[in-house]
Amino acid sequence: MNTSEQLSASCPTCESTNVRSAYVRSAFWHDDRLVVIEDLPALVCNTCGEQFYDDATMLLIDRLRATNFPPEDAIRELCVPVFSCRSVASSEMPSEIA
Repeated sequence: MNTSEQLSASCPTCESTNVRSAYVRSAFWHDDRLVVIEDLPALVCNTCGEQFYDDATMLLIDRLRATNFPPEDAIRELCVPVFSCRSVASSEMPSEIA
């Protein structure tokens, strides 16, 4: 994204125009796998912290998804803890869920 496009961008969450370019890390579900993409060009809202992507970055993400994220192309792996809301005492859950 060039500077003039960045200056005209507004946050989709809070509509602030106080945004900056940054490289971020984002997690995506691909089929039943959670994958992380690093060094992803993004715009970051300085007001609310929302990260969002321009069209060129979305095309880059689509190209990566089209490869099915082969494990041999990963630069490293992360161990991710998994939690369940069912482990929370039912008294702490809203009655319509519990």
